Amino acid sequence: MTTSEVVPVPSDLAELPKAELHVHLEGTVRPSTQAEWAQRTVVDIPRKFHNLDTFIQMYAGFWRTMHTPGDYERLVREYCEDAAQGGIRYAEIQLATAGRPYPALVEAVEEAQRQSDVVVRFVVDVPRSLPVEVGWAMLEAAKGVPDVIGIGLGGPEAPFPPEPFAELFAEGRSRGLRSLPHAGEEAGPQSVRGAIEALGAERIMHGVRCIEDPGLVSELVERGIGLDVCPTSNLLLGVARSMNHHPLKDLWDAGVLISINTDDPGYFGCELTGEYALAGEALGLDREGYGRLALNSVEGSFAPEAVKAEMRSGIADWVGRGG
Repeated sequence: MTTSEVVPVPSDLAELPKAELHVHLEGTVRPSTQAEWAQRTVVDIPRKFHNLDTFIQMYAGFWRTMHTPGDYERLVREYCEDAAQGGIRYAEIQLATAGRPYPALVEAVEEAQRQSDVVVRFVVDVPRSLPVEVGWAMLEAAKGVPDVIGIGLGGPEAPFPPEPFAELFAEGRSRGLRSLPHAGEEAGPQSVRGAIEALGAERIMHGVRCIEDPGLVSELVERGIGLDVCPTSNLLLGVARSMNHHPLKDLWDAGVLISINTDDPGYFGCELTGEYALAGEALGLDREGYGRLALNSVEGSFAPEAVKAEMRSGIADWVGRGG
């Protein structure tokens, strides 16, 4: 794209109704809250990262500071306050509560149910680097908890393929949970295929390295399996050197159902409106294109139909305001 083809970012982009489908609750923590919790906990926390492995080390350090009843309630409340400012009306939030000494998942769900500006659903985020038994314990802890709609698989991808978690995900799907694993971020197309074939993935968190296998890209389009892409995360963790080298545009042009998300905004210093602007500039979107991007997030979500209908109407109104 040349400079003359750059389309200005709409000044009211924050008002565009959006769904966020790839965000980790523990990764939404505000910097001020991070600092407060770090002070109360004697934990040696790495402060810098340059790839997925070093980010996970830092993330795990801060994760250990979130150990007090009320912490997950606060995370949900602060996320929803920030999300509402950026037009987020619905969110599917991943959280990894294994080993917590209190029912953090229940606490998060109860706080989400008190929110009025953002409708929240939760995904149990199984750490792939831990024994699969941890995942089974997380699945059992989520049994009967309302508003838990999915099971995910996160953590260091390359050394921990999806196949050993096949039985766990089959059980989760039998309980009505959606399969929403990470794949195709650190590892290549084989990880995405494994997530689809072994885990029955209905959407893929990241998935951008599927671009290395054109046949897989075609399969994603044909089967309507969406990718929940996080541009700033991909840049900071070395998945792509720059947006000029990011596969986003090729995937968009191929017809893959792309949603744009923040992943871990508390650590990456991003918010969803900015991610839309970053993606929109890379894709050369006009106002209608931004509307399509937001609509992708709605149609790819597992939101209640009434929420989807309201958001579709809001997106159409937003697009129409631009003339």
